[in-house]
Amino acid sequence: MIELVIYALLAAFIFSRLYNSLGKTTNINIKKFTKVLDVTPSRECVVENIDDYISEGPMKATYEQIIKKNKDFSISRFMEGSSIAFELIIKYFNQGNLTQLKPLVDKDLYSHFAEKIKHNKEVHESVIVSVIEQKILEMKLVKNVVFIAVYFLSEQINFVKNEKGEIISGSTSTINKVEDTWQFKKNINSSDPGWLLVSINYKNADNSKNLVTNDT
Repeated sequence: MIELVIYALLAAFIFSRLYNSLGKTTNINIKKFTKVLDVTPSRECVVENIDDYISEGPMKATYEQIIKKNKDFSISRFMEGSSIAFELIIKYFNQGNLTQLKPLVDKDLYSHFAEKIKHNKEVHESVIVSVIEQKILEMKLVKNVVFIAVYFLSEQINFVKNEKGEIISGSTSTINKVEDTWQFKKNINSSDPGWLLVSINYKNADNSKNLVTNDT
């Protein structure tokens, strides 16, 4: 009897996540999202514990360089915003919603997304059940542009539907663990509060082409 109750609660939770993700409208406001990632000056003076996010070494040195350029930069706010971005970008890509994707991703990645969506005859769905783990793998500063690579370990429900709406791959009830590494960038001196997703499945590398930017 107890097992039946547990299964019922789990089913209700999964249905709730599916409904929220697959709905035609979204309750998440883009302005609220960019505000979370905002690094503009705040009236509140809060000292955050950066040891929760970065360790001693190259990342700590980069962080100190960033603070010299913008003392209001907040790692905790960035991490909160990147988690929201993770869910939003996956959702909008699956919906083929280029209008909502455009302000969230770099122009090169946007062109790649647009091309994939244009030729995608099937409907791919990835419902984020939860983000289990999130951590910064790399932080670089190129001139005034900050690049941060974030590792995500999430639980997702993944499936593919054909043009008739029939599920041809995956399952609406199976929860999978998925690993991703996303790289974000932002001009630290820009008045625009938003960060842009630069790449998915980013690999740590010394190759400078990963850090190409037109920002000044």
